Amino acid sequence: MGFRWFLLAVLLSSQAFADDQITLQLKWTHQFQFAGYYAASEKGFYKQAGLDVILRPNGYTGQFISPVDEVLSGRAQYGISNSGLILDFLRGKPIVALASTLQHSAVSWLVLEKSGIKNLHDLVDKRLMTIFPLEQSLELLEPFRAEGIAPSKLNLVQTVFDLDPLIHGEVDAYDAYVTNEPFLLEKMGIPYRLIDPRTYGIDFYGDVLFTSQGELENHPERVAAFRKASMAGWRYAMQHPDEIITLIKNKYDTDKSREHLEFEAKAMMQLMQPEIIEVGHMNPGRWLRIAEVLTEHKMLINEEKISPFIYKEINNKPNISRYLYITGVSSLLTIILATFASWIYRTNQRLQKEIDAREQAETLLRHLSETDPLTGIANRRAFETQLTNEFKHFKRYIRSFSLIMIDLDLFKHINDSYGHPVGDEVLVTFVKQLQQHIRKTDFLARIGGEEFVIIMPETEIDEAIITADKLKVLVSKNLMILKEFSLELTITASFGVSSVSQKDENGYDLLNRADSALYQAKNKGRNRVEYYEIAY
Repeated sequence: MGFRWFLLAVLLSSQAFADDQITLQLKWTHQFQFAGYYAASEKGFYKQAGLDVILRPNGYTGQFISPVDEVLSGRAQYGISNSGLILDFLRGKPIVALASTLQHSAVSWLVLEKSGIKNLHDLVDKRLMTIFPLEQSLELLEPFRAEGIAPSKLNLVQTVFDLDPLIHGEVDAYDAYVTNEPFLLEKMGIPYRLIDPRTYGIDFYGDVLFTSQGELENHPERVAAFRKASMAGWRYAMQHPDEIITLIKNKYDTDKSREHLEFEAKAMMQLMQPEIIEVGHMNPGRWLRIAEVLTEHKMLINEEKISPFIYKEINNKPNISRYLYITGVSSLLTIILATFASWIYRTNQRLQKEIDAREQAETLLRHLSETDPLTGIANRRAFETQLTNEFKHFKRYIRSFSLIMIDLDLFKHINDSYGHPVGDEVLVTFVKQLQQHIRKTDFLARIGGEEFVIIMPETEIDEAIITADKLKVLVSKNLMILKEFSLELTITASFGVSSVSQKDENGYDLLNRADSALYQAKNKGRNRVEYYEIAY
C-alpha cells in the first residue's frame, strides 16, 4: 500500500514539468564525446524526468558557434564547454557549471615524431594551429605562461579543423583532442607525439555541462532533473560503450567509423576515471585553482567569489511539496514520510557509506592531481600551493624560508642521444638522490621538464647556499648507474638560491629571484650555484 502511494507521488511530481522541451548545445558534432546524453535520451532517462531534450550538434548554423552565447541568448537552455567557463563567469557572464564529464581535459599539442619537437620549449617560434578566439585554447596556452614563455614567442595560426597542414609540414603543432586526432594518424601509420599540459602542472576539467543563472533561478527543479538524468546517461554509456556506439552509428549523423568511436570511448574512460570518481564530480578548490591560473593570479579570487558559478545540488533538489500542491495531492507527503521512515533511515546509512567512499576517491584524485606521474614527487600545482602557504606563514610569524631551483645541465642532449626512456630514468634517479640528501621538512617538487625546486622552511640564505653546494657536488661526483639500460652517465646541475624578504609581496617574488640566479648559473658555465639576495 505505502509503496504504491510512493510511486503515485513520483509519477505526479514528474508531471510538474512534463513535456518541457529544452535544448542542449553540444560542443562539437555527433560522436562518442557526447555518449552520455545520447544514452539519457535513448534509454528514457530524460523522459522519466519529464523532459523532451533536443541534442543540437555544433555547426548547425553552418559555422562553429559558442555554446555560451547560445545559452545566454536563450537559443539553448544548456551547453557543453571547457574550463574557460570560469573565466566567462568572472567577466560577468551569468553561467553555472553543473557537472564535469571529463576529470582531465582532452586537449593536447600534437606534433609529428619526425619534427624533433619533444617538449613545450621546442614549440617556441613554431607554427601552432589552434582555435580562435583564443579563449577556446586556454588549456594549451597556459602551460607556456607557467614555463615563462612569453606569448610574443608563439606563432599561432587559426585552425582549419584538418590534420593535412600538420602532415604536410605547413604547421608544426596541432590543437588536438586525444580522443580523436591520434587515431587518424595511427590509421595512416604516422608516428606522433603528444605534449600534454598536465606535464607542466596545468590540469583543467574537460567537457563541462553548464546552464544560465536565469534557468537555475526560474526552473531549479528542471535543472536538477536534467543534471541527474544526464549523469545517469553517462554512467550507462560508460558501462555499455558497444551498445551506445551502435546507437550513434545508426541514429546520429556521424562520419566516424566504428573503430574510431571505440578508440574515442577508451580514451574518454582514461579522462573520466569513473571507477574512482563519481561521474560529473567537481571540486570547488580545483575550480579556484583553475580560476587563479586563467587570471594569472592578477584577480583576487576565493571560493566565496566563485561559489555562484558551481552548482550545489543540495540547494536545488526538486521541491516535492510544490509538485504535490500543483497536482492537488499535497496530503500524500505526510503519508509518504510516515510509510518510508524506516526506509529513509536505511538509505541514510547507505548514503553515509557512499559519502565516505566519495571522500576517499576525492583524496586519491587530489593526490593524483598534485603528484608528478614520472617521479612521484609534488608537481607544479602542489608546489605553488605550498609556496603560497609558506609565504603566509612567513608574513604572520616572520620565520624565514629559502628556495633552491635546480636544472639538469644539457638534459636535451641525453634525450637526443639515448632516447626519452633513458631521460626519464635519469630524472627518476636524480630525484632519489635529492630525496636522500635533503631534510624531511624540505619540500621537493618538479615544476618543469628537467627543472626542480626545493622549499626550505625556516632557513636563511647562507644555509640554503651550503645545501645547494653539497647537492651540486653530490650530483657531479657520483656516477649515475642505469642498470636497466646498461648505462653509466655523469651529469651535472645548475642551482639558483634565494631567500624570502619583507619587501616581497608574494611567494612568486622569491621564485623569480631564484629563477634569475639559476639563469646566471647557466650563463656562467653550468654546474655551479648562484644566489640572489636582497636586504630585509
